[in-house]
Parts: sequence; C-alpha cells; structure tokens
Amino acid sequence: MKCRNCGADLEEGTLFCPACGKEVQWVPEYNTLETLIKQREIEEQEKKRREMEARKEREKEERKAELERKKKRHKRRLIIGTIGTVIVLGAAAFLFVYQTQVNSFSYQMNQAETAYGQENYESALSYVARARELEPGNAQAQILEARIYIKDNNLSAAESILNSVIEIDPENTTAYGELLRLYEQQEKYTEIRDLMNSASENIREIYHNYVCTLPEISQEGGSFTEEVSIEFTNIPSGTEVYYTLDGSDPDQNSEKYQESVELTEEGTFTFKYIAYNQKSIPSDIGEEEYVISFDAPDRPLIAPVSGRYDYQENIIVTVPEGCTVYYAFDETPTIESTEYTEPVLMPEGEHTFSAIAVDSRGKISPVASEVYVYYGY
Repeated sequence: MKCRNCGADLEEGTLFCPACGKEVQWVPEYNTLETLIKQREIEEQEKKRREMEARKEREKEERKAELERKKKRHKRRLIIGTIGTVIVLGAAAFLFVYQTQVNSFSYQMNQAETAYGQENYESALSYVARARELEPGNAQAQILEARIYIKDNNLSAAESILNSVIEIDPENTTAYGELLRLYEQQEKYTEIRDLMNSASENIREIYHNYVCTLPEISQEGGSFTEEVSIEFTNIPSGTEVYYTLDGSDPDQNSEKYQESVELTEEGTFTFKYIAYNQKSIPSDIGEEEYVISFDAPDRPLIAPVSGRYDYQENIIVTVPEGCTVYYAFDETPTIESTEYTEPVLMPEGEHTFSAIAVDSRGKISPVASEVYVYYGY
C-alpha cells in the first residue's frame, strides 16, 4: 500500500506515513465497488491537489528565482552605476586638480624649481614659461628663468632677462646678484663697473665688493710754472692704480702707480688713471691735464753800473740761486760762453758786458748788460 499523500510504500498496520507524517487511511478488503469507485475519485482528486500544490510550489520557486535574478540585475546596475559615478567623479576631480595646477602660479614655480634642482632644464623652462604666462610681470619667475638659462649655458638669454628685470625694478637685489655673478663668471669686469655705476646707493652698498672707486688725487690739473708731483691717497687695500701720461686710456698693462709721479719738464701732460679692486673690477677712468711752463730765472745783477771810469774796476755779478751765469763782451752770451765764477777785470776801451743766468732746468734768463768806458789814462 502506498501513502495517499506522498506515495511512499506502507507496511500493513501503519497508522502514520513514516515519510510525510500523514495519517494513513486503510481500505478494508471487503469494500464494495461503489466504495472502490469513490476511493478512486478521492485518489484522483488527491492527485490533482498534489499536482496543483506541486505546480504552485514550482511557480513559487520560479517567482523566487526570477526575483533573485531581478535583484542580481539591479545589483549589477547599481554596481555599474556606482562605478560610473566614481569614474565620472574621479575624472571631474582629476580635471579640477589638473586645471587648478595648470592655472596655479605657485604650482608651476614649485615644479620649475624641482626640475631645476634635478638638472632637468628643458622641463624647468616649460614650467617657468607657464608661470610667466600666468603672471607676465612677475620678477621671481623671470629670475628663475634666467637661472635656468645660465645652467643650460644660454648666457645671452639670461643676461637679457636680468637686465630687463633691473630696468623695471632698479631695487631688485636678487636680479643684481644674479647678473653680477654671471658677469663675474664671464670675467666681464667692465660690464660690472657700468652696471654698478647706474645702480642706486642702496644696491652699491649691498654689493660694495663689486664697486671700485678712484682714489683721491693730490694735485688737480691746471697750469703750472713749477714741477708737479702727483700722489694718490686713500687707496683701499688690494686696489692697484695704473696711469698714462700720453692721453691714452690706461689698463692693467699701463704704468703701475707705486710712488709719486713727477712732472719735471715743460709741456702739456694728459694724465689718465684707473683703479682695479681685488676682483679685477675697474673704476672709471680719471683724467687731469697739466700744462707746465717754467718761468725763466731773473736776470743776474751786474756791478758797477754803466759809465766812464778813470780806473779799472772789477765787474761783479750776483748769481741767482740755483743758477749758473755765463758772460761775454760785446756780444750776446750763450751757454757756450764763459762761465762766471769770480769778478772780471774791466777791460780798456768801450765795451758792453752781458750776462745770462741759466737754472737747473736749462731755462735762460733775460740778458743783463752794462756798458763800460775805460781807457786807463
């Protein structure tokens, strides 16, 4: 016998199906046909009921499975949507950061400094170019660009940039420092002098080691009747002075000043001088003109004075200090004439005694003359 509920085989006398737990209805063997037909109908109905319940169970499982599938599809859509949102937000964030960096002067400068420190000069120039686009007049960016050009050996570009910064901002000490360093490395000492000549007192004080001033001169130029002695005072330690006397511009190949310069001859002297400091930076060129024309010595004094003499006199000449006297009778004396060393005896007859004084420079005095008449009777 089988269980009407689940179809399990049942042993005789079983009251409850061991499989499904349903109560077992046993049919006695003496049932009539009518009872059998009714039993069949009951079994058919039970079968249909079971099939319906099974179908409902399948439909329930199918709905449950469909619901699970829908949940999975929804979950996938949520995940995809979330990923998409993250991507969009990430892209937006990246774009925001990128735009912020691209348009940030500080960021571009920091990147330029970093690349400069890593000796990646091409990249550094790219960043600093962008920084200058953002702030065209920013001196800091221009100076950094000049420093990069110096490291990249584009010295002319660096010089041009630094000069333009100084022209706009004459008190920019950083620009002055970079340009001075550049000139010093190239040994452009004249350019350093010219740069500092145009600088303010503040800049000159800050970079005083790059300034060379002329020492003071003891005697200014002019016209002189005596010898001229030229000296320099207040020469800074390590500074050397050079000079010329022919009007040419002096340099370190010219005569070096070591002691006073003596102008002992007549003439016009164009005295030019220049100083060089310890860094070999020159000063401006100083210039003085000295016109020297020595005075002639006074004419010598002759005694006695002109006249007729009844007795023979000694002719005495007073020699001017520092001079030599030359004399002659009846002619103009020269340095080839007789040198006066002692009184000269007056000769007989009528004669003109003339004398000149010649100083140590060879200057000749005017002629001094006296006429004597002496016949001795």
